[in-house]
Amino acid sequence: MEEDHHIDIRTDPGDTTTFIRKVTENEGGVEVERTYLLSFNLSGNKDDDWADRLSCVFTMVLTGTFALHTAFLQFVLHRSPIDCWCPAEFTDAHVEYVQNYCWISYTYYVPPTEELSENDAIRRRHLVKYYPWIPVLLLLMALMFKLPNVIWRLASFSSGVNIGHLARLAADSQEMTWEQRQKSIENTSIYIERWIQLHRPYRKHIRNFLFGKRSGNYLPTLYIFIKCLYCANVIGQFFLLDAILGQNFFLSMGLTFFERPPSEINQLGLVEFPRVAMCDFKIRQLSNVQDWTVQCVLPYNMFYESFFFILWYWFCLVAIVTCGSLVLWSWRVVFPSNKLAFIEDLLKINADWGNREMKIKDLHFFVYNYLRQDGAFLLRIVQRNTSDVYASDLTTKLWERFVKTRQK
Repeated sequence: MEEDHHIDIRTDPGDTTTFIRKVTENEGGVEVERTYLLSFNLSGNKDDDWADRLSCVFTMVLTGTFALHTAFLQFVLHRSPIDCWCPAEFTDAHVEYVQNYCWISYTYYVPPTEELSENDAIRRRHLVKYYPWIPVLLLLMALMFKLPNVIWRLASFSSGVNIGHLARLAADSQEMTWEQRQKSIENTSIYIERWIQLHRPYRKHIRNFLFGKRSGNYLPTLYIFIKCLYCANVIGQFFLLDAILGQNFFLSMGLTFFERPPSEINQLGLVEFPRVAMCDFKIRQLSNVQDWTVQCVLPYNMFYESFFFILWYWFCLVAIVTCGSLVLWSWRVVFPSNKLAFIEDLLKINADWGNREMKIKDLHFFVYNYLRQDGAFLLRIVQRNTSDVYASDLTTKLWERFVKTRQK
């Protein structure tokens, strides 16, 4: 494969500068010019569906943006994340010590109308444990949403076929001339046929027969597993945040907000995201240890409360879409009739299909023995990332190659 690289810079009015990398590739005698943005690609790698990208791209970007925002406040602006009201006799060194101590230790919320109890268990029932760790937590959450996609790419690539490359090649063909497009489809069909033949099953081991790279159902089984990871991740995020924020709060955050009594929602924020909190510390002076309690402002909680409200509703949307996608793909993969109907529909799109005389058993053999689960799944991914017409042309080419093989 020959490549000619060119990088230029474009600046759109009102937009940031974008670096663009142009690559001319020679693939099977067909020159294709691709343009790559040297930035984050929101369209994904085209080896999955939009429900997956909702998690691994859009949710990761949203959560990562919140993480960068909080990190920017703390580490770039150098604004104090906590300000404590200290006694007048405290020197500047004392105040700095108190604020650093309260920043790294647990603060707790007490309603303004409530007196401080002498009982630690009562006065510290609303601990604010999460406050210093929000940037790290949000970054970890963003990476967790990307993890299933990384596993999918590594595992699918090890099967011997680059699904993303095939889907991109199919998408690029939409801008080719008719001759170039036909050549591209021909080369793609040859590549898929060789891959299918190479991965015929060796049934010496029961493991390969049930689930292996040569079993014929490796890719769809792996994809369903990845879908399960996406579902487990987004649902697990609710429980993770509920455990970190404490008090069984995040699981029902968006539902119970409007049902809360006014005592829990005031100008100082929610109980779980207080703007003002208390901090206890001890100071040793010679042989005496003095207990102090100061009142501190937590300014970042104003942002954190908004962030987590947005994330709660967004996670609900992602959970519904992801679980629905899992059910849909399981239905497509588990029932053989769905695979047969899908391939038959693609073949019927092509005008040449009606001119062929074919027994139904030939179609069954083509779907179940030639393409098998892996081949049908690959065509479905290509179809969902390009168009029915391209997927139909590619399926027809594979069918023609299958017929020639059967006639020999």
